[in-house]
Amino acid sequence: MEVRIFGGVGEIGGNKVLISSPDRRAIMLDFGKSFSREDAFFQYPFMPPMFPGDYFKTGLLPPSEGPEWRMRGYEIGGLFISHAHLDHWGYLPLIHREIPVHLGRAGRTILEAYRSMGSRDLAALGELRMGTFSTGDVLEVDGLTLVPVHVDHSVPGAYGFLVDCCSKRVAYTGDLRMHGPRRDMTEDFIDILAEEGVDLLLMEATKVAPENDPESSLVKVLENRIWYRWRREPPKRVNFEVSTEDEVGERMRGVLEGSEGLILVEVSPTDVDRVRTVCEVARALGRKLVMDERVGFMADALSDVGISDLPRPGDYLLWRRRRRGKDGTEVKLGSREPRGLLDFIGRVEDRGGPDSVLWGDSRRRILEDGGSHFVITSNATRFLYEIPMGMKPTMEFVMSRSEPFSEETALSLDRLMNWLLIYGIHRYYRIHVSGHISPDQISDVLERVNPKRVVPIHTEHPDLFDLYVPKSMREGGILLPEIGRPITP
Repeated sequence: MEVRIFGGVGEIGGNKVLISSPDRRAIMLDFGKSFSREDAFFQYPFMPPMFPGDYFKTGLLPPSEGPEWRMRGYEIGGLFISHAHLDHWGYLPLIHREIPVHLGRAGRTILEAYRSMGSRDLAALGELRMGTFSTGDVLEVDGLTLVPVHVDHSVPGAYGFLVDCCSKRVAYTGDLRMHGPRRDMTEDFIDILAEEGVDLLLMEATKVAPENDPESSLVKVLENRIWYRWRREPPKRVNFEVSTEDEVGERMRGVLEGSEGLILVEVSPTDVDRVRTVCEVARALGRKLVMDERVGFMADALSDVGISDLPRPGDYLLWRRRRRGKDGTEVKLGSREPRGLLDFIGRVEDRGGPDSVLWGDSRRRILEDGGSHFVITSNATRFLYEIPMGMKPTMEFVMSRSEPFSEETALSLDRLMNWLLIYGIHRYYRIHVSGHISPDQISDVLERVNPKRVVPIHTEHPDLFDLYVPKSMREGGILLPEIGRPITP
């Protein structure tokens, strides 16, 4: 049995793990988009990667036998996706169509929802051989045995994997946390690893870093930049440290209670725990809920596969993104709307009436009566951009999501702060709890699992991992990965 890691080494995301048998039959765990490494070579939209060879010559993908990725020198029997975050599945459209792809049911629903909304990254999804798995399934692939086990993360349908071959056992955590609403699922995974015994543990270490929140340093730089650019006081960010999802809701209610203006909260549409929390805050404050189409569409899709307590059409007003007609004016429906999105809009109108879809001048009534409404958006910058000319509503803004840091993260945050300045938002709040295990919990997990060796991945600072492991593992128990270097469990 041999393990090679082709992504997630010295970076957050981009995970790609090859596990092979002695006869070079193999499976791949995750096939994620590498944001930081792409930024080093390409620029969107001016110079994006255009051809498969662009990914191979820059090392973004492992060596391939042809333009459709198929691992050179190995027979890939299956590709297993741990969860539906882009940094774990983003290069799926580049694989050879004969390679079977497996992921959890909720994960597949999320990918299908993005495709239905018109995601170009997923246009080829229907051409792939896709199957789903559940916790406890035993999947046999060319002499390797894989068992998926659910874990708690900031997206539903997240899994860790246990892989057996040649009397050796490798475990892969994917992304997980110990402080989320479904901590019990992560506990299940840890218990199974402890019971079965693990020779090699590939463990996410996202939060291992010299400082816990490097984004805060970036914010200070951008605040200074705004001062020198506009000679105006920048919007001040008030960062609240919280440890659980319940605390997110409590803190959000505390800072927003008594607000007389419109409330705007940015979330990730796939973070169902956060969507529930924010909806509960809106209800507690007696506000009418407004959701953008991405958040609403995803909540509807995931409700259909059994994820409970998410808002459904009829529970909210739908804020449509601006579409430009042939005559240059705004239209309700564009000429190339994806069918899935059209069907969703129809359901919203069927249950809430024609006035439940906001576009054009109908947005004005929400903004004029801002004190009664609570807006949940996946993109606050876009929402502010879509406020009609001549309106300057009083607003409170909460940032309640985070993204892997990249050059584009910095640029998008800079744009957001400029738009906040235009609308007179002098302070805003960051209230968020991570989807990743905290560094001080790593030692507890390792003591319980007691692997023979551990490999830190999905971190920019693997060299700091030793600070958070049991003393017994510091001598010889930690293996720092190198791209493509073979590891024998």
